[in-house]
Amino acid sequence: MPTPHSLDADARALLFLDARSNVNFADRPVHADVVREVWELVKWGPTGNNTVPLRLLVAESEQARATVIGHALDGNRAKLANAPLLVVAAHDERFHDTFDITGAGTASTYERLEADAGRRSSMAHSGAMLQAGYFIVGLRAAGLAVRPYGGFDKAGMDAALFDGMSWRSEVLFGIGYPDVEDHGAGERRGRLGADQAVRVA
Repeated sequence: MPTPHSLDADARALLFLDARSNVNFADRPVHADVVREVWELVKWGPTGNNTVPLRLLVAESEQARATVIGHALDGNRAKLANAPLLVVAAHDERFHDTFDITGAGTASTYERLEADAGRRSSMAHSGAMLQAGYFIVGLRAAGLAVRPYGGFDKAGMDAALFDGMSWRSEVLFGIGYPDVEDHGAGERRGRLGADQAVRVA
């Protein structure tokens, strides 16, 4: 049943049914300010313990674009090169340093995470991937098409872009305004239905 907080059917279709993971984009630039605007919205999505481990590097310069494309797998390079804007989504291994902003935990929580790098890295990864999903929906809500890529040399990317930092790359995004005549993503393939993917215990 619809509630005062429900999106209408058209809005839901735009976000999930009509949107595609475009390879082709309109001949129109996408500026970093659009990513900032989307971030200011999607940062409010719920996360584990209110943490914010996602970080975004907008590869706006030609050098940064070349670095991102150069570390992608061969099959992804031409697709990434076709996108007006490239973004590297990363997690911050030291996300707990921002607890004073997010109110994510007590001093003892900080101390436990500081002492357990493995647990901290696992939390950073899972939290950043959750936020990456919000980022995709936020981009679509802003009228953009986005295609995620996992096929790239993460160690090489980190060395090239995040040397000396606590950021670790997770996903690449090719972003642009959609080419409405040819998205280039091919025919939509199937998905599992609720009868296969949802179990009520």
